[in-house]
Amino acid sequence: MRSSPTIIATFLATATVAVAQVPESPFRNVDAATLPLDRNVWTLHFAYMPPKIATVETPDKGKRTVWYMPYYVYNKSGSPRTIVPEFELVTKDPDGPLMSSLDESQPSVVEALAKIEDPGSKLNYRTSVSISKEKIPVALPDTYPQSQAVHGIAVWLDVPAKANPNNFSIYVTGLSDGLAKKEQEDPKTGDTKIIISRKTLRLDFKRPIGSSENRTDDIKINDNNSLGAETWDYRPSSVSTKKKPVDAGK
Repeated sequence: MRSSPTIIATFLATATVAVAQVPESPFRNVDAATLPLDRNVWTLHFAYMPPKIATVETPDKGKRTVWYMPYYVYNKSGSPRTIVPEFELVTKDPDGPLMSSLDESQPSVVEALAKIEDPGSKLNYRTSVSISKEKIPVALPDTYPQSQAVHGIAVWLDVPAKANPNNFSIYVTGLSDGLAKKEQEDPKTGDTKIIISRKTLRLDFKRPIGSSENRTDDIKINDNNSLGAETWDYRPSSVSTKKKPVDAGK
């Protein structure tokens, strides 16, 4: 199991994006957006269903209630791309516990969920690890790009047991090679804090207040009062400190 990272507030420019329901499909399509900090950056297109809830057999603890999100990516960047996607679920209930959970790519769990979502095995759902093993091909011109998409399922095994949130966001990284660095000097110590941010897609969701039965279709899109449920931004992912040189004359 991967440990959850420290949650750091976003400090850089954001961009809402054009979103469309894919024709005759439960997926919501999110266009790749260009941000002010992009410099020769590629970004893949992304589509997803709102997270769902299911009970499946897990290799370590038997039957468990899990949260999961089917998705796919397609590539209009002009070159094949390798992605290492990461899905971080962060709870946002004002009075609830603050929790961050990373998806867990257990192949047997994804296989069980794929049987629910794709009984005919037409989509070849991948884990967040196996999707990184092959490059995402370029969507050919004059074709329906979703027909060349690569599908995956993100899974969270510990959410129902720890939080059962009514409001939460999922931060998706790995869809772009966008990175940004910001330096901040501490006026007291003179040390420099170095903050590295990654281009990230934020997806916002909600559940009915008081819902605790973990029904399959409990989770809905949160459009933030028509401001949108999907946002691209540069989100801090790591912080380091560069110490101020010691003056040898003192």
